[in-house]
Amino acid sequence: MIIRRGFVPLVRSSVVRTLIGSEPLSEVADLISSAADSIRSNKSPVLLLAAPSLQGALASAPIEAALLDSGLPYRRRFKMEPPSDGPWIHILGPGDFSGPLLSEVPFNLSISNTVVDGLSGHQGDPRKGPLTVVAQAHALAEAISPQGQRTRRLRPWALSGNWLHSALDTTYDPVYSALRDILLEDGSIRVVPLPEVPKPNISNNSWIDPQALEAVSSRWDSLDMEGRARALSHLMKPGLSQSTPSTARMEEIGWHCVMGPGWQTDLAGQISSAATFWKSDAAPIAATKVADSLLREGIIPQS
Repeated sequence: MIIRRGFVPLVRSSVVRTLIGSEPLSEVADLISSAADSIRSNKSPVLLLAAPSLQGALASAPIEAALLDSGLPYRRRFKMEPPSDGPWIHILGPGDFSGPLLSEVPFNLSISNTVVDGLSGHQGDPRKGPLTVVAQAHALAEAISPQGQRTRRLRPWALSGNWLHSALDTTYDPVYSALRDILLEDGSIRVVPLPEVPKPNISNNSWIDPQALEAVSSRWDSLDMEGRARALSHLMKPGLSQSTPSTARMEEIGWHCVMGPGWQTDLAGQISSAATFWKSDAAPIAATKVADSLLREGIIPQS
């Protein structure tokens, strides 16, 4: 069977929707808002602590961006040890699903994954999915610095935690879909098929023939909608005989590539590039490279 899907147009809105005001964040919105208030009023440098992992770097970066945008002092460490004294924000690992915890005196904030309602089914039944530390970190960043330039530039990366999560490997992730719709509606991202990505990184998708992709991309503009659907379905067809990726992830790879403003490579391709840093560098160095690249440029270049 060949999968065929329509192409999602970019819909722009004059109003930027906040992540903290969205349905997936509703269960933690009050806590995150309180944490942001405490951070803005805190006079001492905040320790930002995360494991030296890709998830840790992707969650640390938006909080750092907001602190820099607001001129607030902080220290960053990529270490496995838990924090001790002083005000701190601790980003927990992917295996922890206890949700965020806040102590205001002294200021201590732990951010961990949790399970929340994402989208509703056809009969109004809630569909649950993971609310990752990365998505929560972006919501916290927006609450700290709503108009910050660095914070706004990193907004498309709010999806990256859910892209890393295994939920997309079993079925569709309603939280990922909900967050993607929010970013799409206000123009923070656009969603395009793979042949429209200027510099795709398919290194993790060996079932996609690079020459076939180049051929499809070169004649993409000359094809009508039906021709594009056939060409893309043929390109993605070899993946159907593989145990991975799942159908849900395959649709995102081929039909729903997430592009931020000025990006040449889609979100999934940049995440693949980021993961290679851990193959050549010690974990703390790799995490630092990813976080610094996001803070400086808002992207992760292909290695």
